[in-house]
Amino acid sequence: HLLSRRQRQMCIRDRLSEAEKYLGYPYVWGGSSPATSFDCSGFVSYVYNQCGWSFGRLGAQGLYNISTRTSSPKPGDLVFFTGTYDTPGISHVGIYVGDGWMLHCGDPISYANLNSSYWQSHLYAYGRLP
Repeated sequence: HLLSRRQRQMCIRDRLSEAEKYLGYPYVWGGSSPATSFDCSGFVSYVYNQCGWSFGRLGAQGLYNISTRTSSPKPGDLVFFTGTYDTPGISHVGIYVGDGWMLHCGDPISYANLNSSYWQSHLYAYGRLP
């Protein structure tokens, strides 16, 4: 079913509010809850599953696979990267918050400027979850 503009805005606010609860949490490989802390995809999966989705724990590539690509990202969309460490395919994911910034599980969970040379050199795509 289609959400009204107001419902969509509330969902976006809920996602960003949920994500902001974990600012400062350390990066933990394989982590996927506040009890264990998070890695990048565990963080994104947890936030979205707390806000109405029910896809469980997906890796960065899995999140990319279920997303629809967009060239006009909106707050709450996902941002995907390659080559951030030695793995094939998508290696990192964050939540786009608008104005060229994302909230992601670096070490610690924090905001990052997507216009920095590092993120620009690894940026692969923006995606919107169904």
